[in-house]
Amino acid sequence: MTRLTKEQIEDIKNNADEIWEYSKDVFEYKKNGKKTLVQNGYILIKDVDDVWWYAKDVFEYRLDGKKTLIQNGKILIDNVDYVRWYEKDVFMYAKNGKETLIQNGKVLIDNVYLVWWHEKDVFKYKKDGRIYEIDLNNEVQNG
Repeated sequence: MTRLTKEQIEDIKNNADEIWEYSKDVFEYKKNGKKTLVQNGYILIKDVDDVWWYAKDVFEYRLDGKKTLIQNGKILIDNVDYVRWYEKDVFMYAKNGKETLIQNGKVLIDNVYLVWWHEKDVFKYKKDGRIYEIDLNNEVQNG
């Protein structure tokens, strides 16, 4: 991966249709209807339909109607309808109207209508019209 020069970054910014800056050294730009994400002078993803940056080396993108989540160069999930990153190795995704919550490589809950992650081992989900709160540390479960 080649680092862009300051001149190349300036040229990109001057010729982009739109620019969104996340921080001093992280921005996305839109050119000819496609978006590209740049972090610390490196292009993380190029020519996608949309892109969202969460933190250093963590982003999601949408291409052809499906989303992909990348963390530290690794694909965590791809080809899903929706994805949300919470913190390192914790994310949820939706596919075909059902949501799944992953924490440190483990499925915490799968195939539910809605899911919310609060902190390590603590989450809520909605299934069959009821909301359940789960605390795996204290084994508290209610709905």
